[in-house]
Amino acid sequence: MIALIGSGNVATWVAQRLRNSKEFAIAQVYSRHLEHAQWLADQVGAVAIDDFRKLDPSCEAYVFTLKDDAYPEALKEIPFQMRAAVHTAGTVSSGMLASYAEHYGVLYPLQTFTKSMDMVDMTVPLCVDAQGFGTAESRLMQLARELSPDCCLMDEKQRAVVHLAAVFACNFSNAMCGAADHIMCKHGLDYKILLPLLRQTIAKLESLPPAKAQTGPAVRRDYSVMEKHLSMLDEDEIMLYERISDYIMKH
Repeated sequence: MIALIGSGNVATWVAQRLRNSKEFAIAQVYSRHLEHAQWLADQVGAVAIDDFRKLDPSCEAYVFTLKDDAYPEALKEIPFQMRAAVHTAGTVSSGMLASYAEHYGVLYPLQTFTKSMDMVDMTVPLCVDAQGFGTAESRLMQLARELSPDCCLMDEKQRAVVHLAAVFACNFSNAMCGAADHIMCKHGLDYKILLPLLRQTIAKLESLPPAKAQTGPAVRRDYSVMEKHLSMLDEDEIMLYERISDYIMKH
């Protein structure tokens, strides 16, 4: 039996993946807000709780999907030493769990999740840190493979690098799409016309490194086009355009 600590986007993916698991059935879902825990627990036939004192100490493992800064206080509230505990954060040390569990590790899913979506069949590379599991490492890998067929062992430093790169590749690129959406809306145009362009941009990266796939006025040093673009932008957008164009020209 598994206890799932958290009810957000990552927790929802974990729950969806383990919904039909016979080996790692979810027995409890914890959230500070009982209604959030109940929403997720109902999907997997688990018990919803909003008090760490109600955690079942007989669970085989406790999967934490909390915000990074929530771990110190949350772990202090666990009323017993856990048999095994893992977290799903990109930058939190696995050692954070060392004082609270006999075995501890990390299952970091390298993906962006939205809890309102069906994520069961989503491709999710899973970065596994099993150094704190010792002789129980094989059991952690069993759980990892239930969550994703694409698992790789990764130490803390490597995981931090991957998380940083993911912020650039995912979060920052999405923010740029937000800027594009703002520009289009400002002129009464539909952002969705850009979606085929975005799909092709991603598709090219399957066969080309980003530097080879780069196109546009900055890589061509087309300064007349860049000046025209700058004249059409707001102050914040000008800063972004200039900084990113400068980066493209240097790399």
